[in-house]
Amino acid sequence: MTTPDGTPLVAVSKTPTTKTFNADASSSSPSNVTSDFSDDQSTQTTHAAARIKTFLSATFSWGTSAPAASSASAAAKTPAVEPEDDETGEVIATPADNGAEYLSPVTIGGQQLNLNFDTGSADLWVFSTALTSDEIGEHSAYDPSKSSTYQELRGYTFSLSYGDGSGAAGTVGCDTVDIGGATVTRQVIELATSVSSAFVSDADSDGLVGLAFSTVNSVSPDSQKTFFDNIMSELAQPVFTAALDLDGSGTYEFGTIDSSKFTGDLMFTNVNASSGFWQIDSNSYSIGGRTYQRSSATPAIVDTGTSLLLLDPEVVRAYYAQVPSAKYDSTVGGYTYDCSEDLPEFAVAVGDNYMANIPGSGITFAPVSSKTCFGGIQSNSGSDLQIFGDVLLKHHFVVFHGESELLGMAAKAE
Repeated sequence: MTTPDGTPLVAVSKTPTTKTFNADASSSSPSNVTSDFSDDQSTQTTHAAARIKTFLSATFSWGTSAPAASSASAAAKTPAVEPEDDETGEVIATPADNGAEYLSPVTIGGQQLNLNFDTGSADLWVFSTALTSDEIGEHSAYDPSKSSTYQELRGYTFSLSYGDGSGAAGTVGCDTVDIGGATVTRQVIELATSVSSAFVSDADSDGLVGLAFSTVNSVSPDSQKTFFDNIMSELAQPVFTAALDLDGSGTYEFGTIDSSKFTGDLMFTNVNASSGFWQIDSNSYSIGGRTYQRSSATPAIVDTGTSLLLLDPEVVRAYYAQVPSAKYDSTVGGYTYDCSEDLPEFAVAVGDNYMANIPGSGITFAPVSSKTCFGGIQSNSGSDLQIFGDVLLKHHFVVFHGESELLGMAAKAE
């Protein structure tokens, strides 16, 4: 999405924290539960610089809030119907707004939506026809009345607040979800009845597919399984992969590792899934080929739903110290520099055996004027997590191994 001055907005990590799974797709009656989310509850802005500043100054204390369930809520007891073994699926990942987000087609109840696949959250939520026509705007909105397979989960709700002040809330149901041929019937989906202005203005995206671990799903009163957790045991391999590319050739795949999409060996590292995210250790970095070890680095999460590479402040300062024109610009809330700069290569450790590099030509996220550029490497404001977003991930082939809780990386094939 772009702002009135033409500069891009930044997609941020979606990281709610909730509890465990127990799904129900049993018969239910219409719910009277309504959303408690409104734009008045979060600071909204349509100017790119202001939104970047708001996000980067946040303390990353992301969370969720959900309305209390009706006492007549149906108990969640029946899991999603799993597909046959050896399932695979592949969808294109189309960049939007200079790679601020990557969108893929998903079919829900026979209706196709373009959704942002987000490994930093665990909710599959969509624009729905319960929104006003002004909120729907140019979005494709899911219409449960047009699906013969939709079932409402009576009394179940979701409500999400994100680090940039955006959010969504609404009701919950089940339907058949098909991602490039990988299909789960009676998958829990979340139907937005209220969305923030930031999502309304992003006409490219019709919602999110959360691919973090189900423990951070936000549905109340019982959190629900993600698409990947539901289908994982039935896939040919218990994995999904991300191969993002600004040229539009990128893909997400489920159940298979396509060796034609990377070069060299895949290097795997253990994931600390207890946080609910694809969390790894990252104890070194390099600038211009020189490596620096760190004894007090915060852990990192690999997050396809975040645009930038958000690192501990000392690492960011060290990088931009090598860029003569770089300075911290409080008007945009991050480091900028002359667009003519010859930027040094940067790399960051993914576990103990892989350095994920970004060539100097790939560091810039977006121009903020005809002569000044905004860097894709920015500070995490002292948070207890570093976030490896798309500025880094688009240069690598990434494997998310759910069964073994491993993360693999290799250089992308040209």
